[in-house]
Amino acid sequence: MEDNRLKVVFTDYDFEDINIEKEVLGSLDCDIIELQSQDEKTLAQQCAQADGLIVQYAPITEKVLANMEHCKVISRYGIGVDTIDVDQASKMGIKVCNVPDYCQDEVADHSLALIMALGRKVVALTNAVKQGVWDAVGTAQPVFNFKKQVLGLIGFGKIPQNLYPKVAPLFGKVLVYDPYIDEDVRERYQLEMASFYQILHNSDFISIYCPLNESTHHMFGLREFQLMKPTSFMVNTSRGAIINTAELYQALKSGHIAGAGLDVLEQEPPGMDNELVKLDNVMVTPHAAFYSESSIQALKYKTAQNIVKVLKDSSPQNVVNP
Repeated sequence: MEDNRLKVVFTDYDFEDINIEKEVLGSLDCDIIELQSQDEKTLAQQCAQADGLIVQYAPITEKVLANMEHCKVISRYGIGVDTIDVDQASKMGIKVCNVPDYCQDEVADHSLALIMALGRKVVALTNAVKQGVWDAVGTAQPVFNFKKQVLGLIGFGKIPQNLYPKVAPLFGKVLVYDPYIDEDVRERYQLEMASFYQILHNSDFISIYCPLNESTHHMFGLREFQLMKPTSFMVNTSRGAIINTAELYQALKSGHIAGAGLDVLEQEPPGMDNELVKLDNVMVTPHAAFYSESSIQALKYKTAQNIVKVLKDSSPQNVVNP
C-alpha cells in the first residue's frame, strides 16, 4: 500500500535536540527523518521523498534537488540561504524560507562588542597584564575617542537598523552604504548615506551587514584595504566570504589596516594552521553572534513553522524566492 504520509527531513543540525521543532510539526502528523549529513550524495539519495526539508549547514545543490519531486518547501535555520540553490528550487516550484528576524538584538550587540573591544584594545591590554606588563599607554596606543571617529555600515537591513540607535550617540559620525535602501528607512533614521569608496576612505571602523551573493563575494580585498586608514578596523558578523581572507591577512600584516573583529570566516571552523586567527590584532568568535537562549528557541520554532505553513497551504512567511 502506498504511503501518503508527509515526510519532513532534517538534513543536519547541531542542537542538543529538536523537541521544539517536533512539537510544531506535530500538527502535520508527518514522518520526521533525521539524517545528520552534509554529504551531497547522501542528501541526494535520502531527501528524494521529502515533502519538506529543514537545513542548517548542508549544501542543497542542483544535484540534491534533482530527485526531490515531492518537495514543496525548504526551511533553513538562519538568515542566509547561500548554501541552497535558490534558482533551481524556484524552477522546481519549491519555496525556500529563512528566519530573518530571530537574532537582531544579538547580532547587533555582538557587533558593538567587537567594535568596542577593538577600539579600546581590550584583548591586547588583557594579554599584556597576563604576561606581567602593566603599561596602559605603551600597550594600547593608539586609542582614539569614539566621538571623534567615523563608523561605516555596509548594508542597512534589520540588524544594522537595530544597531544604529546604539552607535549613533557613540560615534562622531555614522556613514551608511546601501544601494537598495528604501527612502522611508533613510528618512526614518536620518541617515548620512555615502558611496562605497567614501566609506573606505573616511571610516575608522567598517562593519558588514550585507548578504553573500555574486556581487558581494570578496567585496573586500587588498585593493579595498589599501584605500582604508592604517588605523581603521574591519568588523564582520555577516558572511565570511564577503572578505577575501588571504588578502585580509596581507593587509593586517602589512599595516594597511589596524585590526579586525570577525564572527564569520570563509572556512569554518578554521584549520589549526590558519595564520589569520593567530594575529594579535585579530579577534575571532566562532560564528556566535546569533546566540542567546531566547534566540535559539525562536529560531527552532520559526524554522519548523515555515514548513507547517507551506504544507498546510496557509499563508507562508519568510519566503525568499519568488
